[in-house]
Amino acid sequence: MERRRTKKFLNFLLDTRGQAIGTTAKIVFNKAVYLAARTVRRTPEVGLVHADWHWAKYPFSLRHRILWSSALRGWFIPEDESAIECMLHMPSYEPIEWVAPIQGEYFLDAGGYVGWYSIQAARAVGNSGGVVTLEPDPLNRRQLEVNLSLNKLENVRILPLAIWSSSGSVRWQQGEEPVWHQISEVGETTQESISVDDLIRSLGLSRLDWIKLDIEGGEVEALRGAERTLREYCPKLFIEVHGTTQIVAKLLQEVGYTISRELYDQPPDRHGWILAEKL
Repeated sequence: MERRRTKKFLNFLLDTRGQAIGTTAKIVFNKAVYLAARTVRRTPEVGLVHADWHWAKYPFSLRHRILWSSALRGWFIPEDESAIECMLHMPSYEPIEWVAPIQGEYFLDAGGYVGWYSIQAARAVGNSGGVVTLEPDPLNRRQLEVNLSLNKLENVRILPLAIWSSSGSVRWQQGEEPVWHQISEVGETTQESISVDDLIRSLGLSRLDWIKLDIEGGEVEALRGAERTLREYCPKLFIEVHGTTQIVAKLLQEVGYTISRELYDQPPDRHGWILAEKL
């Protein structure tokens, strides 16, 4: 037990560093303060990103600093603490091992955020394949572009579009956290959208091997706009679902897909992830 606790402590201290020595020193100091606060307050391991004393915020801000993620095996530069959480701890949140593109494949990342899946996919498919990433939010997209550059990845095409059932204009709602932005009828602004079928046609792609959807509840409409692509290209699908599992499963069955894996962090199926493949 003591050895396990020590290993966990060391992993916590070493899971990131700064590109600059001064940044690394700030990280170490922040984590020391964080651990001391956790010990004194006996705070449970929930909602850490919102805590005033979260190590990424206090006492030194790590925004706009180039950081290393051991989980990602790459560099990133965050403009908010949510991005730090994502890039450092994604394996703790999502079944990332399900997403396994290989050399030469083409990967569509809808809802790219700051680039975890785009970076991983770009490395895997190599220069003989390619990645198309859609990220509507300008702040998220700026971080995505910089993160790809930091990791010297040039086989990713970024488009400022939202995936939907049709191409045109949709209402856009800013979330409390940058990772939660979404298409919504009560949205205060508008955003240009495109369907998967129209996107593939406009890009002239002869193949598509993977589609990843993380679009905050828009997955049903996205699938409705991807029927031709799913029938003709048969890509594997990695979808974050938001209380939409039954509808998603029905739509997929209609085009010959089956759900091969599923995992929910809000059971029974309120929120989670599914992997679907052509029968």
